[in-house]
Amino acid sequence: MADADDVIKGAGRFFSKLGGQLKEVGKTVGTQVQKTSKQVTGLGRGAVKLELEQTKLAPGDTIRGKMVLALTEPVDAKRLVVTLRARQKYITMKSGNDGKGVGASHADVYQFDKELAPSQTFGPGSYELELVVPPDALDLRAKASAGNNPIADVARTIASAVSPTMGPIEWQVIGRLEISWGRDLSSEVDIIIAQ
Repeated sequence: MADADDVIKGAGRFFSKLGGQLKEVGKTVGTQVQKTSKQVTGLGRGAVKLELEQTKLAPGDTIRGKMVLALTEPVDAKRLVVTLRARQKYITMKSGNDGKGVGASHADVYQFDKELAPSQTFGPGSYELELVVPPDALDLRAKASAGNNPIADVARTIASAVSPTMGPIEWQVIGRLEISWGRDLSSEVDIIIAQ
């Protein structure tokens, strides 16, 4: 029969071994949680940066630049895409039970997406880009109701002549690394389109 010292030593070895196993499981779980949180939040993966040769262009000009991927680890992504987008801010009038109010919203006037690279595992690097500014860029306007209510469109047009509710068109180039089941990495640069 074992004496009390042997029982205590055996229990000590058992709990030491159990503690070592728990420590290993904790490390594995911690590593997995860290990887999953990077996947979902995009934090710790690095960044993308959009670099353009110039930010003031005329209609019909070509926007040239590159997308720089400064990634800290390989990233599985659906695609690398660059977008030329024009938006117009407009003022909205609201009235309800709690009174009247004024708000602001944006309407997309133009959007063109160009894929720079298809689905793959991306690492650090850069990708050249070219986008053409539409020749009618200065003539674009937002459609407030997309023709759903022609009477409201006429009233809005008359009201905007008296008190303008539409702001200037804002142009942007947006670069985006679209990540499956995770937060996309993106970069935006405002550009000016003028004669």
